[in-house]
Amino acid sequence: MIHSKRLMLVTIPRWNLGVFILLVFLAMFFYPGGTYRDGTTEGYIFSQNFLSDLGRWAVYNGQENYFSSVLFSFAFAATGLVFCFFFWTLPSLYSKERNIYLVSMIGSAGGILGGIFIMGSGLTPGDLMLDPHVFFSNWCFRFFLIAAVCYTFVFFRTDTMHTIYGMGYGLFAFLIAVYIGIIEFGPSIEESLSALKIQVVSQKLICLTFILAVAFQTYGNEEALGKRGI
Repeated sequence: MIHSKRLMLVTIPRWNLGVFILLVFLAMFFYPGGTYRDGTTEGYIFSQNFLSDLGRWAVYNGQENYFSSVLFSFAFAATGLVFCFFFWTLPSLYSKERNIYLVSMIGSAGGILGGIFIMGSGLTPGDLMLDPHVFFSNWCFRFFLIAAVCYTFVFFRTDTMHTIYGMGYGLFAFLIAVYIGIIEFGPSIEESLSALKIQVVSQKLICLTFILAVAFQTYGNEEALGKRGI
């Protein structure tokens, strides 16, 4: 029988990443078409459609998008929930290391809020609830930045994990900060097609970064659990 901590910190996150990728690609496959700047395009254009376009009940040309929307909503809601349990459980690995336990708790608070906001972004279609969707989408990155900065410190200071995981999470934190900068100070998608592509591609890259960071961290968690005989 798999220990509950191993289940929450290793097994379920890995399975969730696979399911998330599958559902998002299926949603892309069934997306009818249309971008923010051109409602006449057909299919999902990787460099011009945001991930959140998949969650719209109707695409930019007015065509129904229920199937892709359901897949998108389920993928993000499930992932957000997994992140909540993941970060809820993570500080237990450091409960005996008093010098970093508090920092891990702060980091997990940010991670749990980030998970809640991922669920929020998945459950607020951009065409029906644009302002809440933008709010959830933008603020989830700010909360995950808190988590990434705190756990960079934790991974460097703990005795149960190789410092390479601290280096990896430091890079993760830096890339989140860069993406927040692009959101806040980058070109508006209303300016040009090039501006739209910058925002869309940067969103895809930070999503890929999240996937790689979580997958990477599960191996660090596995190492820490092994040293505790779990």
